[in-house]
Amino acid sequence: MMTFDPEGLSRTQCEGDACVACHKKWPRPRIRIGRLPDNRALFACPECADALLPESQTNVHPFPRRVAFF
Repeated sequence: MMTFDPEGLSRTQCEGDACVACHKKWPRPRIRIGRLPDNRALFACPECADALLPESQTNVHPFPRRVAFF
């Protein structure tokens, strides 16, 4: 997990209410992208998470199984 320096982040980014990369607040970012030195979690929107995380760590879809609809 990446550790970010809070110096360059806004208050809303540090609180997890805005994307750590693009500042987008709505919809609220849900992908955990890293942490601050005090272990608070930082989040990113799906588009930014794809750019910041290696592909194997990106978990955009909450369900690990595929579902068939009839």
